[in-house]
Amino acid sequence: MKKLLLTTMAVFALTVQAGSLSSVHNQNNSFKSAIKAAETGYKANLAVNMAWRDTRKMITEAKKLHKAGKNVAAIALANKAHKQTVNATAQTALTESAGPRF
Repeated sequence: MKKLLLTTMAVFALTVQAGSLSSVHNQNNSFKSAIKAAETGYKANLAVNMAWRDTRKMITEAKKLHKAGKNVAAIALANKAHKQTVNATAQTALTESAGPRF
């Protein structure tokens, strides 16, 4: 339960950080913040075996787009990957109460 609480709190903190990305004008720093939030959330999801299938692919693709100079698309994809990590964390809490009800 502590692990779940810590994961939820970490993802929440990263969500708040990612929400402030629109005010940052330097796209390179924006990408670094977005990709860091996505990777941190993904690692937290892996720790509780609730990572979604496509999140790693999205993070990898965002890095490729950033290297190619397509910063706007890279930031958007990194933010989308981060959103998936937040949703996976929410799903983790729901799976504890899932199961057959007799």
